[in-house]
Amino acid sequence: MTHFRFVRLPVTLAVLAACATAHADYTSPDGQFRLSGFGTLGASRSSTNDALFNYPGQGGGADKKASLNPDSKIALQGTYKFTPSLSATAQLMMKYDAEGEYVPNPEWVFAKWQPASGLSLRAGRMGAPFFMVSDFRDVGYANTTVRPNLDVYGQVPVSYFDGADAAYQMDVGSVTVTSTVWAGNAKSDFASALRRNGAAVPPTEVRIDNAVGLNVLAELSSGYALRVGHMQGKLTTKSALAQQLINGVSPALAGPAAAIAQSVIDAVTTDDTRATFSGIGLTVDRDNVVAAAEFTKRKVKKGYIADTTGWYVLGGYRIGAFLPYVSFSKLKVDDPNAAMPAGADGFGAEVVGGVQGILNTQKISQRTTSVGVRWDVMRNVALKAQYDRVSKPANSNGLFLVADPATASGQSFLNNKKDVNVFTVSMDFVF
Repeated sequence: MTHFRFVRLPVTLAVLAACATAHADYTSPDGQFRLSGFGTLGASRSSTNDALFNYPGQGGGADKKASLNPDSKIALQGTYKFTPSLSATAQLMMKYDAEGEYVPNPEWVFAKWQPASGLSLRAGRMGAPFFMVSDFRDVGYANTTVRPNLDVYGQVPVSYFDGADAAYQMDVGSVTVTSTVWAGNAKSDFASALRRNGAAVPPTEVRIDNAVGLNVLAELSSGYALRVGHMQGKLTTKSALAQQLINGVSPALAGPAAAIAQSVIDAVTTDDTRATFSGIGLTVDRDNVVAAAEFTKRKVKKGYIADTTGWYVLGGYRIGAFLPYVSFSKLKVDDPNAAMPAGADGFGAEVVGGVQGILNTQKISQRTTSVGVRWDVMRNVALKAQYDRVSKPANSNGLFLVADPATASGQSFLNNKKDVNVFTVSMDFVF
């Protein structure tokens, strides 16, 4: 695979700014083909060098030196209508990934059939519908804030699934209700550390197999929308560090320490485990008032992936082309689901350190206060500035990426309460 990496700021600016100045999307003369796109050029800077601010899972991020990587992205989307009821859509997106690179990736590739009024069927690769704004979570221009709230949206590391869905829309009085059933498999790479003891750490593979979900959205003409959703599937994680630990203690399975060896393996393994994710969200866009709230829960039956709860509330008020806003949010670990096995020290400090390193990736509790303003400078371009104060308790990394958790600075960040300030400016555009 050919990897494209943006290594110089002028290159990034040239690519993204060229798209920002485009006037509109393209529709063919016969109306059958439409090409559009969107993107974000964002720069973030935090108040610490001990950890990196990013979208959870990215292989890098921002510290005291400003970085374009967390938020910058660009995408092209095309839709072709074969008949009035049958179409195909593809979306190619380039954003910072778990390998620390910008690689074009097909986020959407699906066919859609509308056999009857209000009913639509899709099959292929589609946005994973875990959240209120799942379909446009990457479209910065469609969101009030710089990015979807990470205390909620950072709980699920996959952004698309391969499968099918069926949606039915009907009017009940003044309310439009859309019910969607979906099923499929999802996969993503997730960077939980860049190095350990100086050696590079490859990303962890996260899979959700046999996922089945139901979402119900109720929209009122007065500007209110309420969504509830639930999914369940089989969660599997594969990491090089976990496999190294498993290989190291597996010979003991045939000896007197078999029970301890098995407990070590169980502590670092999440394999085909039942996982659920549930959420309820409310949005308001009425006159000049903009508001939103979501409450979500992640549960995993066994393994080291933690059970979590996330929520946020957001409020804003339009003043001409400006929209100032404020939000409050929290991410809490309800149950770590795994602990250091008794007797693991008998396998040596390296095994104990490796197990603890994996368990520490699930210490993600934090809370965030955000203040920002959006300026719709022209029809298809919005400028935003946002300040986040992220507070994490002791014995938590929050959602920050600690480059090498085994170092003294990495341990200090984990073990101590920290307040980290993050400032971001961004330009969102559609074309």
